[in-house]
Amino acid sequence: MSRYQVDKLLRDIRRDPDMALRFRDNVDSVLAAYQLDSEERELLKRWEIRKLYDRGVNPLLLLLAHGPAGKHMRDYSMAMNPGRVGGEQ
Repeated sequence: MSRYQVDKLLRDIRRDPDMALRFRDNVDSVLAAYQLDSEERELLKRWEIRKLYDRGVNPLLLLLAHGPAGKHMRDYSMAMNPGRVGGEQ
């Protein structure tokens, strides 16, 4: 996994509103600018943040890029804690 490239992408989405908009509208064009393997591309396209985290991606970058990527914050918690239902542990 090219974790540096994934982290860089997440940082760029967070810092650049135009890139975040392009990511939401045409994810493939944004992903093409980074050296990612096919699995990373698919996880990012499907925004499978838990699987990215499990592969070592920085959780703070995932959190900070979540909103700019067009996702709701409540979905972040559910994705990162898939075993929890309705606040139960």
